[in-house]
Amino acid sequence: MPLISRKQLFALTLFGLALACSEGPSGVSAGNLSISISGLPSGTSADLVVTGPGGYSQGVTGAQVLSDLAPGTYTLTANPVTVGSSIYIGTPETQDVSVSGSTASLSVLYSAGTGNLSVTITGLGTRSDAAVTITGPGSYSRSIGASETLFSLTPGTYTISAQDVVATGGTPHTATSATQSVTVSGSGTDSATVSYAPPSSGELNLRIAGLYVTQSAQTFANGVPLVQDRNGYLRVFAVATRTNTAAPAVRVRVYNSSSVLASEVLIPPPGLSVPTAVDESSLSRSWNTPMSGTLIQPGFRIEAEIDPTGTVPESDETDNLATPPAPVVQTVPTLNLTFVPVIQKQHALRGDVGNVTIGNRDEYVALARKMHPIAVYNTAVHAPYTTTTTDTLQDDNGNSAWGTILEEIDALRVAEGSSRYYYGVAKVSYTSGVAGVAYVSNGASERSALGWDYLPSGAAVAAHELGHNWGRNHAPCGGPSGVDNGYPHADGRIGVYGVDVAEQSLKPASTSDIMGYCDPKWIGDYTYKAVMNYLISPPPIVSADGAGLGAVQPCLLVWGHIRNGVMVLEPSFHVNTRPTLPSRPGPYSLEATTEGGGRLFSFSFSPREVADAPGDHKSFVFAVPVASAQAARLTSLRLAGPIGQVARTRTQSLSGGAVRDVPQLRLVSAGRVGVQWDARTHPMAMVRDVQTGEVLSFARGGYAELVSQTREVDVVLSDGIRSSVRRVPVAR
Repeated sequence: MPLISRKQLFALTLFGLALACSEGPSGVSAGNLSISISGLPSGTSADLVVTGPGGYSQGVTGAQVLSDLAPGTYTLTANPVTVGSSIYIGTPETQDVSVSGSTASLSVLYSAGTGNLSVTITGLGTRSDAAVTITGPGSYSRSIGASETLFSLTPGTYTISAQDVVATGGTPHTATSATQSVTVSGSGTDSATVSYAPPSSGELNLRIAGLYVTQSAQTFANGVPLVQDRNGYLRVFAVATRTNTAAPAVRVRVYNSSSVLASEVLIPPPGLSVPTAVDESSLSRSWNTPMSGTLIQPGFRIEAEIDPTGTVPESDETDNLATPPAPVVQTVPTLNLTFVPVIQKQHALRGDVGNVTIGNRDEYVALARKMHPIAVYNTAVHAPYTTTTTDTLQDDNGNSAWGTILEEIDALRVAEGSSRYYYGVAKVSYTSGVAGVAYVSNGASERSALGWDYLPSGAAVAAHELGHNWGRNHAPCGGPSGVDNGYPHADGRIGVYGVDVAEQSLKPASTSDIMGYCDPKWIGDYTYKAVMNYLISPPPIVSADGAGLGAVQPCLLVWGHIRNGVMVLEPSFHVNTRPTLPSRPGPYSLEATTEGGGRLFSFSFSPREVADAPGDHKSFVFAVPVASAQAARLTSLRLAGPIGQVARTRTQSLSGGAVRDVPQLRLVSAGRVGVQWDARTHPMAMVRDVQTGEVLSFARGGYAELVSQTREVDVVLSDGIRSSVRRVPVAR
């Protein structure tokens, strides 16, 4: 090999370093990046930036190939491009590519994006309509009367024009800026504010613009009837013709149906001035006073007078008195509600009873009292009920236990012949998930619900589930199923200003309705009026003659469910109770046959869906009038429907003869008894308190431990279709 000089060696070294840089630290060669652009009008430059290793940054305005790029990851960012009044958005906005050795490619598609414009209108209170027009690109024009967000607008400049208006109460208001412009970008929401102001000079005049009594939800036009004997809250809205520092009182007089003065109160000023427009959004913008339910009677009326002593100089003293029409007052029946403490089989050994007692029962209806249109509640606590289903309540209702236990609560209500509402209260092992379930009254009277025992949240659960019993489906907020398609607000808000009368606190119109899944909750006029109408005229409980609740008589309790495509017909019981039959025909049928193949009864029905319980669970509970002699001849029950059929026949003894079973009752511990019977011959036993007749359990499996202080119980043994009663004393 020939010798080389130091100079040649230095040159080769530099050359070698250059090669190393070109190849990268691992010998990878430099690469290229090809960028393509589409969607922009002809002749329009893009606005792209490419960044990469070693602080590399390069602007790109058109299709281009970037050459000799060091290996690594490069990021292409597409910035918006304005063309006239349109803004073009690049998609994707950012993207990464790996460059190494060959040519990598990236493409950007530009398109004219859309934007939103939020227009806020202030200064007119809550009852006055503004006169605002928004115009923009493409001959866009829209008039609005209140704050609103306009969606999917073509990017560009929009002009907002506001005209003067007369606010509710008669005071003129002027837009502080008659015309303004705002640029709407191609993404996100831009905003503008239109402010109205009243006169600041001129003659001062005061008048009553309106008033109403609310018992939890009310409209400014008094569109919600009042409930007789229920406490309320009066709001009087006075207005002035200009800005002022007047602070007058309002005198309110309440007259009964005979025009006799029943009450008089002088309401002090809520602030340091009289508003110039009706504003329901703050209690400090109205003259307010609580009203006793004793005053809220059919035919009562209210007079309100601003500045009754004439302390404020006015241009007209003759219009200070308001005498609106008498409010509509309805008589709503007393709500009779029985709480049922539930014991789940898996919890029985620990003594986990749903925590509802005589001492805390009113806490479960605390929120319902505040919200719902009911003046009087009659609450009671049932003896603890033990369910022997092996499934425990789960947060996702994966085992359908919520529906199973609700079905049992309804069965015990029907067996007891009660017209009261029954609300089961159960203990759960979680704090988030399914909190309650109920049947929804839809053309039929449904009076059973079930909820967890956490307080105070249990009060909101009860107010919601009872709403289902009163015919309400869900408000559209929080993603519930079974949404009420007639609900007037797409976001589930109450839409009116509510008042907690007991606390004298205001609920914003944006509050979510009690029948939705969002928080915080209150009740709106839509739900309030619907519940009131239901409670005044509920669907009848259909008896054998098609009338309402009938007399107690011998009936066959027939019940069961359809769960995830599987039909279950529970063991039936012959009991003395009030008949309960389907309110209308449906796709399922029940048929009872007797010895010799005779038909005892047959009818069709629609099973009831369970609200708030994920999964497919429908159930039914009927009390069919059947005389004792007919019940003794019963041989089979058959449930049929679109998915098939299932039948029950009598369980026979092991020897093939008549079924004989002698149940036993023993004291397990203080306040707890154990019931034992032969489950091979009697698959279910209904255990009842001898003195009260209350059902303590629909027990399965041949043994059940129950909470009871009694010395004897009635054990009603079912062989599947027939039943017999054994009165059993406690064995010590």
